Amino acid sequence: MNSPRVHGGGRPAAPGVGIGRAHGKAILLGEHTVVHGTPAIAFPLPALPVRAVAYSGEAGSSTVSPPAVSGRYALSDNGSRFLAGKGLPAATPVSGPRVAVEEALRRWDLPGEVVEVVLHREIPQARGLGSSAADAAAAVRAVADLHGRTVDPDSLYELVQCGEQFAHGRASGVDARAASADGPIWFHAGTARPLEVGLDAALVIADTGIPGATQQAVAEVRGRLDRDRGSAGRLLERATELVESAHAALAAGRAEPLGRALLYFQDLLDELGVGSPRIDTLVTAALEAGAFGAKLTGAGLGGCVLALTEAGRGASTVSAALRGAGAVQTWTVPTRSVLP
Repeated sequence: MNSPRVHGGGRPAAPGVGIGRAHGKAILLGEHTVVHGTPAIAFPLPALPVRAVAYSGEAGSSTVSPPAVSGRYALSDNGSRFLAGKGLPAATPVSGPRVAVEEALRRWDLPGEVVEVVLHREIPQARGLGSSAADAAAAVRAVADLHGRTVDPDSLYELVQCGEQFAHGRASGVDARAASADGPIWFHAGTARPLEVGLDAALVIADTGIPGATQQAVAEVRGRLDRDRGSAGRLLERATELVESAHAALAAGRAEPLGRALLYFQDLLDELGVGSPRIDTLVTAALEAGAFGAKLTGAGLGGCVLALTEAGRGASTVSAALRGAGAVQTWTVPTRSVLP
């Protein structure tokens, strides 16, 4: 008799069920400018995971009846579910993860398949932490598991990018790569490579409590760059210099120059129009509490602030200061904890 399939969590999956996982990300430097050709540095956030469960449906059906699995896959408070496949009613909601899954079904020659995907996430949505890309990556992996398919990193990236382009318009691809990365990455022009990190410090991420506005922010940046091409060239050249200097500081384990690079990049993002008073307040609070540097992370116009701090007590002090300044939630990520 065949043994039941076993997934990453170590538990056997029920028949007709597929499991997939991914995680959030934080961009250290390079948001927005990466869309226009500069490199970016991103850290995975395995402490903010997404788990997807995929159920089989019948070809041409508009509903899916999940198998009985003792309630293990009931929808969580921060979860959602969606249907994907051909023949669904026109009113069925379309999302980035659904677009990614339907493209996967097409590529895998399963054009009549209908699936239901249940997402359980610990990533806050619309905060610049890569929730949409992580949802799509976990969903594609779950459907691949359901059908016994293997998805290599490049294929997963392409499928997630299909969803990201739908969700955000012009997407750089950094989120699609970082959602399944094992460690920090250097991202440039769709390609990611592992990043050497010699720094023993911490990243404290603080939620402003204000949803980010990715499409609005991307459009704002594009408009500013298009209106003044001379200034655009200067800004993008400066962005590349800052990302490269941050790379060198990370590899050498030098926190102070890395912190300065973060602050300079925040000035650049302010010039591009994606800062906000709440972001400024949290950046100031982090610096006054002893952070080496701080900036927004993600799209901006809300979302999250990222601060570079000493590990241990220094991170705790900065985290408390950020909450005292109005952050609704904070997460501390030791730089060594995300190394593969």
